Amino acid sequence: MTLVNRFAVEGTSNPVIHVGHKSYRKKDGTPARTKTYYAEWSLGNKQQRRSLKTKNKAAAINAAHALHDKICNGERLEAPKEYTVDEVVQLYLDTCRARRLKPRTMAAYEYTLGKLTEFCKDRSIVYLARFGQVEFWAFVKTMNHLAKKTVYDRMVIVQQLFKWSCEHAEIIQKNPIRTLKLKKPASKKQPCFTPAQVRKMIDNADDYLRPIIVFLAYTGCRVGEMRDLLWEDVHFDAEGHGTLDIRHGGSDGNTKSGKSRRIPIHSELRPYLESMPRIDDRVFHSRPSKRYPKGNGKIVDTRLLDQVKALCAKCGFTNPTQYKTHTFRHAFASRLARENQPYGYALRLMGHGSSKILDLYFTVYDADAVKAIEAIQLPPSEPDQD
Repeated sequence: MTLVNRFAVEGTSNPVIHVGHKSYRKKDGTPARTKTYYAEWSLGNKQQRRSLKTKNKAAAINAAHALHDKICNGERLEAPKEYTVDEVVQLYLDTCRARRLKPRTMAAYEYTLGKLTEFCKDRSIVYLARFGQVEFWAFVKTMNHLAKKTVYDRMVIVQQLFKWSCEHAEIIQKNPIRTLKLKKPASKKQPCFTPAQVRKMIDNADDYLRPIIVFLAYTGCRVGEMRDLLWEDVHFDAEGHGTLDIRHGGSDGNTKSGKSRRIPIHSELRPYLESMPRIDDRVFHSRPSKRYPKGNGKIVDTRLLDQVKALCAKCGFTNPTQYKTHTFRHAFASRLARENQPYGYALRLMGHGSSKILDLYFTVYDADAVKAIEAIQLPPSEPDQD
């Protein structure tokens, strides 16, 4: 509806601002108009109107000019909508799903941000922009019972939520926890099999477990990559002793990095692969059971871990429960380092894109450290000169 007694404000164009009074009807139905001036303009074939919050004509014209400047500069005319914590969390998770994050990563985001939503409800924090550093550290305090690495990972997820909300989605004007600096905890020292330990495990393993240990020891593959290896990815006719195409094994069916890689087959590994029965498309299977009497079941990671720990105990290793199936991967990387293999070569064979991650695996054996120290020789003392 057009304003009453409206007039175009001189000096405004694209859009032209009109000023006038808004008409309305009283409760008894009689027409009336506001004493306050209103501005009216058309932009993008859409008519818009807003109160100038003044009864003075000169002040209304000045306000119309200020309004015109904001429109021409693309400034927001209305106060931005405040998004609730739950709204922002759901929008962010939807974005993460659209990016097709790994299932395990997605589960971590959903769990952590679900806990954040619960925390905010308990603290009566409705809008995300009202969540500050005090609330952040109070939320962190609720995780004191968890490992430092776990707490750090969840803190990073919360930081990512706020950064996305401010810099990408632009649904909050200012990131209230932008100045927080998180210190990543030192990585926990991981056990590593020595070459002698690996050899002892191979000698003491039964016929089922031995090929698996040889495979893990000579490829550096993750357990999932071994579990999901297909016969079509084993190439005996390739150069040398053959090659393996590592294409599967992650939580989404691909490798953890999302990239495939090729690994040469070691001379000790090849006879085991050649002698294994081809039950189906998979190379490795679980032990025969009531459910899979033919031994064609899929390997269960936790059951394999129990078998490896039992073998470590059988071999008389100190603290056998500390070892994992992933320890073979540590040993593989350490062996490459011990043989002075190029860093880039190790990265490619293990499917890592970051040398920082590989640093965690490179272990210097005590015996090698002793030899390195003993190799340091100082020149003999010169006789005193008279």
